[in-house]
Amino acid sequence: MITSAVNTGSTFPGLYMVEAWGRRPLLLFGAIGMATCQFIVAGVGTGIGTANEIGQKALISFVCIYIFFFACSWGPCAWVVTGEIFPLKVRAKALSMTTASNWLLNWAIAYATPYLVDAGPGNANLQSKVFFIWGGFCFVCIFFVYTMIYETKGMSLEQVDEMYAKVGKAWQSPGFQPTVSFQEVAEVGYERKSSLVDLENSAQRKKSIGTTEYAA
Repeated sequence: MITSAVNTGSTFPGLYMVEAWGRRPLLLFGAIGMATCQFIVAGVGTGIGTANEIGQKALISFVCIYIFFFACSWGPCAWVVTGEIFPLKVRAKALSMTTASNWLLNWAIAYATPYLVDAGPGNANLQSKVFFIWGGFCFVCIFFVYTMIYETKGMSLEQVDEMYAKVGKAWQSPGFQPTVSFQEVAEVGYERKSSLVDLENSAQRKKSIGTTEYAA
């Protein structure tokens, strides 16, 4: 009941932060917070044990804090990012693969966790040590976001495509300013073989001509 309430309530701040902070900062914030909580839970559970009352309270507290970090960041923001990063021609298939892989990994983790945690023949008997594994994956998330996820805050889908064409590294994407809008590209006409540079130059040329005519 407590974890469900924390999960639900923490989603609402994420809806604000995804636009106020941006995608990359929010995902990095969530991944760092989740990794910290996972390692604290692993350390407390391994060092103090789950039979100790103080340890139990600490474990419950940091599990709830972990849920907060997840629910306000990776929970909603991951779906925002996947909805923005794919080009129009492959978006439907790419989102289908994204959703399918998400549920496949959910099943794999749910299936494997009892064997990792429980004692007995055929089980790993990791108990609280399993959180070291989950914390390690959160560190992978930090590296992945920093190196792979582009900042798409406030951009249209066409401007995201322009950013991919012009910005070579994900960590260079914050602060990128698109030069032309989709409307300007549409006004100069679109040919299948036209490159982004051709369309941009045509749109800029049309804009310059229009400005010159207006000044005259």
